[in-house]
Order: sequence, then C-alpha cells, then structure tokens
Amino acid sequence: MMLPAWKRALLRFPPLARIAAREGALHNRVAALEAELAALRPPPAPPFPIVHAIEHFWCDRCGVFVCGWIHAHAVKVRAVALRVGDRRTDPVPPAPRPDVQSHYPEIGDSGFSLYLEAPPFQPASLEIATDAGDVSIPLEPPPLPPPPPSPLVIRPFIDELRQRRGRVLEIGARLVSPGAYARARDFEPDCHYVGCDIHPAPGVDLVADAHSLSAATGRGAFEGIFSVAVMEHIAEPWRVAAEINRALTPGGLTFHITHHTFPLHETPNDFWRYSDEAMRILFGPARGFEIVDAGMRSPVSLVRLFPGRAAADMEITRHAGYVGTWVLARKVAEIADDAPDAGMTGDLAERSRAYPKRG
Repeated sequence: MMLPAWKRALLRFPPLARIAAREGALHNRVAALEAELAALRPPPAPPFPIVHAIEHFWCDRCGVFVCGWIHAHAVKVRAVALRVGDRRTDPVPPAPRPDVQSHYPEIGDSGFSLYLEAPPFQPASLEIATDAGDVSIPLEPPPLPPPPPSPLVIRPFIDELRQRRGRVLEIGARLVSPGAYARARDFEPDCHYVGCDIHPAPGVDLVADAHSLSAATGRGAFEGIFSVAVMEHIAEPWRVAAEINRALTPGGLTFHITHHTFPLHETPNDFWRYSDEAMRILFGPARGFEIVDAGMRSPVSLVRLFPGRAAADMEITRHAGYVGTWVLARKVAEIADDAPDAGMTGDLAERSRAYPKRG
C-alpha cells in the first residue's frame, strides 16, 4: 500500500529513517530465522509407502554424491533430484535396476545416481516426484559402529619376560609419537630394561643402529627384544631380524608391532608396510626363529583418490585393510656371523641416521 506523501516525507527525517531501517532489518532477521527453523523441522511422512536404499553417499569440498534405488510400490516414481542447501540437481527419471526388480517384480525402473557441486556440510535430501505428489527424504550419514576392543597383543611377551626376570631391549625407545610412554614400566621391577635408539634422548640407554645391533650388545645379551611402530622405519628389516637373533639368548622372545595400512610419517625414513604373512617370513626359520603368534588388528576401510569427477569414479569402492601388524617369535637356532645378513655398509649406516631427530 502506498504511503501518503506526508508520511513518506516524515520517514526521510534522520531519526525516523533510522527507526524504519532497524525495523526492516529486524523483519528480515525474523524471516531468516523462520526459514532456518522450517529447514530443521522433520519432513512430514509421505502419504504412501516408499522403499529406498542409499548405496553410496559421500561429500568432499567440491560436492555431494549419492546413488541407490527407490520405489513407491503402486505409485509411479517420475523423477529424482538431489538438494544440498539451496542448490538442486535437475530431476532425472529412475534408471533400470534389474537387481532390484528381481526382488520387486511389480516395479519399473528405480535406480538413481546424482552428483551436485555444492559447499560441504549443508543439509542434503532426495526430492522425489511421483504420480501421487512430491516427497522429500533427508539424507544422513550412517552412524559409525564402535571400534572393536583392541587386545594388548604384547601382553604374552611382557608376561613371559617378567616371569623369566629376563633382560629386555627395546628398539626405538625415544618418545616420538603423541601418547607414547616409556615402556620400561611395563617390565619393572622384574626385568632389566635397556632402551635402544639411533639418536640419543631421555630414556635411551644405548645409542646404536639396529642393523648392527649385536655389535653393540654382544651375542646372547637379552632374553627379549621388541619394538613398537619401528619396523616400518628400518631400511633393511631382514638384516635387523638376523641381528635380533644374534643378540638374543637361545629360546629368547622377540615381539614387533608395525603398520600395514597407515599414512606416511617420520619421513624420509618411512620404508615398509607389512602384512602378518610378511612378518611370518621375516621372523621365520631362515633367520633362526619359530613363530609363536602373528596377526593384524584395527580394521580400516580404504578409498582411492580420483583426479576428477568421472561417473565411473563416483561409486567409491572401499577396500579392507588393517592399521597394525604384529608378530611374536622365539629364537630356535643360531645365525653365523658370516651369514648373508652379516655386515653393514657405510651408506646404510648414514641412511639410518637420517631418521628425524625430533622427540
């Protein structure tokens, strides 16, 4: 409604103009809050039954992808669209899904595969157009299952060494990673603990390269030798396995836990990833050991990075892996000093010292 001229003139006075501006801003803010509240309200239940499955649903900083199938029994689904925030794909008709139709012979095409460039962390939903009206289905990521309890796989090693009151050496005793702790306390007061590392640091009793361990310790010096997250940083692990044999007493135990699926870290000296079968070979009969136990723990899922947004790459396939690999082995035979693993070149010694000194 048009205001009279005299009222319009009054509103041009500075005090009244400021009041009008504040009222307009308040009105706009109330409208925005009402819109946000409406977006938070759960959508009404559809007036007809809908069956659907979300098979892939992910987002990154570039956009959102979802695929799956949907049908409404006797009500025909005409089109499906993806909405993310205030953006929306064009509606597309359902695609053939013979695998779904084998279970629901009465329905027609039901598949969808949608990608929308949109900022991350926006509310997402499927908008379904049917013969009986439009329906919105909110998309939510599935809840993550709680991780299974991870057993303390080093416990049998600790228990036997404490029972034997043995001498124990740890390879890689510096405290480098967040949450690391001095493992001497796991063996005290029953065992004599020696911390060994390539660099001097608090808690390191012996500065030595594991590639020539027995030269620093002497033969048969320890009843137990272990490492935690170290074997991936060893340039020639087969040589270190032989050196561990030489430094152990007959019947001595060795335990190692390392990585199978894990990001690069402590570069440039991040060399290897191990399966449990690799550890069985590394600490097997060729180096005078018998395997007591070995395994993998902390399962993870891997997805590959793809360079673009090609349709074939959208349905990200997950691959199984494990964070950790561990082995417990016992020395059952000696290795001669002139065995093929003996000796260490100067280049290898220099490369070992390239391990980062932080920590």
